[in-house]
Amino acid sequence: MSERYAAQTTVRAAFLVVFVVVLVGGCRGRVRSTSAPVAETRVGVVDLQVVTRAHPRWQELDAVAQQLQDVQAQLALLPVAPAMPEADVQRALALEARQLQGELDKELAFLKQDSERRLEAFADGLRTEQAAKVDQVRQELEAEGDREILAKRDELRGQLHAAEQSIRDEYRYPLLNLRLRAEVAGLTSEEEAKQLQRQVQALQDEREQRIAAKADETQKAFVEFQKAKEDEINAKLKTAQGAVQAEAQRRLLVRQQELQEELRHTAAGLAQGPVRGRQGAFAENLGERNRRLRAEMVSLQEQRVRLEDGILAEVKIEIAAIAQDRKLDVVLTRFVTNVAGIDITSDVVQKLKR
Repeated sequence: MSERYAAQTTVRAAFLVVFVVVLVGGCRGRVRSTSAPVAETRVGVVDLQVVTRAHPRWQELDAVAQQLQDVQAQLALLPVAPAMPEADVQRALALEARQLQGELDKELAFLKQDSERRLEAFADGLRTEQAAKVDQVRQELEAEGDREILAKRDELRGQLHAAEQSIRDEYRYPLLNLRLRAEVAGLTSEEEAKQLQRQVQALQDEREQRIAAKADETQKAFVEFQKAKEDEINAKLKTAQGAVQAEAQRRLLVRQQELQEELRHTAAGLAQGPVRGRQGAFAENLGERNRRLRAEMVSLQEQRVRLEDGILAEVKIEIAAIAQDRKLDVVLTRFVTNVAGIDITSDVVQKLKR
């Protein structure tokens, strides 16, 4: 924000000094003299420029002030509407007609720039809207894909568990028979025991290999399903992006044609008819733009005042609260010099940022 606007805001904030002095005095319950504070008086100092700039809504206020300056600059650049000439003053009419032509050329150039600015603003809005739509579609597709992938994972886990149980059941009796053979029939030699142990181990290894193979098969199936689902989501998202982009381009083209037609109509209205008619149309057009810009300026000024009042009100509350907590009798701003005091600027800034 410019220094001029900062100075205006600081001058406006000067009213805060009186408020804080009265409020702090009320909190301490003593009547304050208007003379200089005595030695035991606790004086606080706050830099209003710093604390107001630290307010969370300062950027919004700065943006409004910049918009207001832009509108004021546009008002300053508006050409003065030509006066209607007397019908019997032909020479004055011809001179004014030449002057009017120059003003018309300026107005047409201004209208063209304004049309381009409005089209760019519309395009920015379309881009924002397009990004939001695509993001929404992405979120919906990803959520749906996650649900389907989780459901498929649970399904495959159930199938794998059932397959593992089936394989274990298949090998349970052969392994049990080998163990019963050793326990019931007895073993005649150490070699026979080793052979029987090798048979048991072979069956167990075969069982585990089949279970591992089934697990690998299930994992592979899940990975393939997951990749296929991701490809499907990406394809749907690409299709949605294309549709949204095509719709945005169509709307942009329609808006461009509308603005071009509006510009052509305005230019024809300014240029058609006798000089007197052109002057009247031009003056009417200038008057309408002047009224619109002034209405916009008043609205921005009111918005700026509301923001300033809101910011200053919150600053007043925080300063008063800190003054009461730190038992300050008086709080002054940087406008007062040669007064020693406790600087509470950083404390106010911290409270505003919370």
